Amino acid sequence: MNVAIIGGSITEGAGASTYENSYVYKLEQYLNSKYDNIVIKNLGAGGTASHFGIFRLKRDLGDFKPDIIFVEFAVNDRIYNSIDSSIYFEGMIRECTKFTEKIIIIDCPTGLADSSTSIHKKIAYYYNVPVIDVQDEVWKRIGSREFYWGNISIDNLHPNDRGHEQYFEIIKENLKTIDIEDIKVRIDENTSSNYIFRNPNIASYDNKSIEYYGHWAEQSFNLNNKFDKGAVTNAIGDGVRFKFKGKYLSMMNLLTRDSGILKCQLDNYTFNIDLYMDSDGYFNNTINLSGLENKEHELTMIVSDSRNSNSIGNKIIIGGFCVEDI
Repeated sequence: MNVAIIGGSITEGAGASTYENSYVYKLEQYLNSKYDNIVIKNLGAGGTASHFGIFRLKRDLGDFKPDIIFVEFAVNDRIYNSIDSSIYFEGMIRECTKFTEKIIIIDCPTGLADSSTSIHKKIAYYYNVPVIDVQDEVWKRIGSREFYWGNISIDNLHPNDRGHEQYFEIIKENLKTIDIEDIKVRIDENTSSNYIFRNPNIASYDNKSIEYYGHWAEQSFNLNNKFDKGAVTNAIGDGVRFKFKGKYLSMMNLLTRDSGILKCQLDNYTFNIDLYMDSDGYFNNTINLSGLENKEHELTMIVSDSRNSNSIGNKIIIGGFCVEDI
């Protein structure tokens, strides 16, 4: 049985002293003891939510054909408002159904108990997807004084080794009550959010639809399940032109201390994007425009001669674009 697990940094293994202490590794060992020929593909990517997961699922699965997909995005989905979170998570579930009708949602907790579990459950009930509510069970155990949040975490978001063990034990207990063979997502053209991502794709930085002008160069990055290579420039006036079709657009960037500002024009709409952040390299999806007309669009961007007052440069790093149809 092929198993894919897509999620954020917790699924990637953040907080565990070694990957072998992560909940995903422990889950893999447990499934191997229950079923024959288990192969797990971990699609965890720190700092990403279901918003990005919609677009990267097909790319990151590659030739891997999952029989079941576990989805863990409750912690990172909380950064969006309720409407956007519903749209993105519903899109994530619908995208998973293109590969398998067997999906299980894992909702991990935060120290404030503000993970997007309620929104996830709304989507889960609509599509007949089982939910393992780790957040609810963790806070029940904290309430009974079995442990405290500080005993199982390294911060407000990430579990330590004991936390990963607790998450796994909760997942394991829930899986005992779920018959994987009986899982069958209920899917049709109806949606709960009235929005459908028809054909989500990633146009990588070197896609033929993207043209660069000036001093752009290719650079490699160690960004698990985000992007391995990107286009980079430090020169004011360098430009990019991207032609695409569809209703959605976002851009994959690394935000750094020496990042600059992009002056952008999408069709007749102009705006600026400030890519500065006090970081060595923080992955982020920028632009994030939905509800565009379903037609051909043209995006042009130029490195501005102005920059954030805290920035020490004009660097622009582009990993590619998320679109609905390319």
